[in-house]
Amino acid sequence: MNTSIEKNGTKMIISTLGAEPQSLTKDGIEYIWQGDKAFWFRRAPLLFPTIGATEGGKIIAKGQEYTMPNNGFARDVEWELVSSEGNKAVFRLEDNEEIRTKYYPFGFRIDVTYTVEEDGYNAKAEIYAKEDIWYTFGWHPAFSLDINGKGTDLETYTVSFEQNEKCDRKYASNGIFVTEKDFLCGDSLDLKRAETDKGAIILEGVKSREVTLTSSEGEHGVTAFMGDMPLLTIWTVEGKKAQYVCLEPMLSFGDRTRNPEIEKMAQSVSLKKGETACYSNFFRIF
Repeated sequence: MNTSIEKNGTKMIISTLGAEPQSLTKDGIEYIWQGDKAFWFRRAPLLFPTIGATEGGKIIAKGQEYTMPNNGFARDVEWELVSSEGNKAVFRLEDNEEIRTKYYPFGFRIDVTYTVEEDGYNAKAEIYAKEDIWYTFGWHPAFSLDINGKGTDLETYTVSFEQNEKCDRKYASNGIFVTEKDFLCGDSLDLKRAETDKGAIILEGVKSREVTLTSSEGEHGVTAFMGDMPLLTIWTVEGKKAQYVCLEPMLSFGDRTRNPEIEKMAQSVSLKKGETACYSNFFRIF
């Protein structure tokens, strides 16, 4: 089921499946990738409780083995639409018997609030621990390259950072990270298919709190405000020349070599019983 929210002509459509944005339009321009099974059928999923592949698609929790799809299960299950009015919609995912038995044996609740503004949208996730839990979290929005005209090439786009950065780049080869030292040195990164075809550009320890996607072929773009997220992933499907690129603020990203016990994963965040963690990120469109 889809719900729509709007403010001053900027409209957002969100599905209860995965609490995933389906569309973001302003002045007749569609900013969210519209999904295509020939390339990548998703649009802007959220990722919980793991990000990246795990060995055999499994984790160990409370001494037992559980299925864990790449990038977690939350994007593939139905969420409850709590409310939708005006420019705001709230979605909820709570542990249930199926989730505890198949994927994740912990008691939790996530409320995700999307608030559309005239110049973009805010995504806020509040994670509540009914017991001690371990997880990671991230946003995975795909933005259309066609915002600057149909067929605008990825290689006309640049990602700009508000500060000079010095970051290694990680990408996964057969689920295991390869590291390129000093991949980003400066305040901008020109996107190249030769690089995105290697895999996701994973940048840890990004200092900039604003990251902006622009093209030399037009005036439209997107700024991702990182909030408290320390990691940025830039991704488009490898080898297919798809018309989108993702700007993904994340807490962490792991590969198949990580400890399968979620309580011991270096990438996992610990939240104690009764605590709430909040992650809020704004995506400005222009």
